[in-house]
Amino acid sequence: MNNRLKRVVTAAFLLMFALPLMSRQSLADDPAARSIMEKVDARDDGDNQTSDMEMILIDKRGKKRFRRIATYSKDKGDDTMRLMFFKHPADIKDTSFLTMDYDDPSKDDDQWLYLPALRKTKRIASTDKSGSFMGSDLNYSDMTDRNLPDYDFNLKKEMEVKGAKTWLIESIPRTKKVVRETG
Repeated sequence: MNNRLKRVVTAAFLLMFALPLMSRQSLADDPAARSIMEKVDARDDGDNQTSDMEMILIDKRGKKRFRRIATYSKDKGDDTMRLMFFKHPADIKDTSFLTMDYDDPSKDDDQWLYLPALRKTKRIASTDKSGSFMGSDLNYSDMTDRNLPDYDFNLKKEMEVKGAKTWLIESIPRTKKVVRETG
């Protein structure tokens, strides 16, 4: 086989493997979706926040369970401390969840769960953040901010909600390590 033919065969072979990877990257990391996520991440959300929330858990039969939660958030420099108090129902009343969300991506966020029935505080290990949060479909990693470089983003849908432009964005973990840590 002459040199030119060898180069053509080698180039074709490389393209056969590279094209699917390039198209996956272009589909997975949509620049418009990443731009939206970067703007959300950079927004000023104030130094302090309080909110009252209602969590609705729906089982396979459609039965609903309601949980009321009070949340408090305080910025400490670039880091954020969040505290959640479960107020209802009675069986989880006064259960509390504290998250220290560090801006430094090399530092694992700290999380603790206080269980009043046991009078115990449980530290959530960084290796255990894929576990279910309070019996919901959310996990402990959902209770912290995402490190944007760990994800690709895909704009799934644009819509209007109560007159405001809204986007549905899929986040796709870039590494198996992130998948393990976040579920």
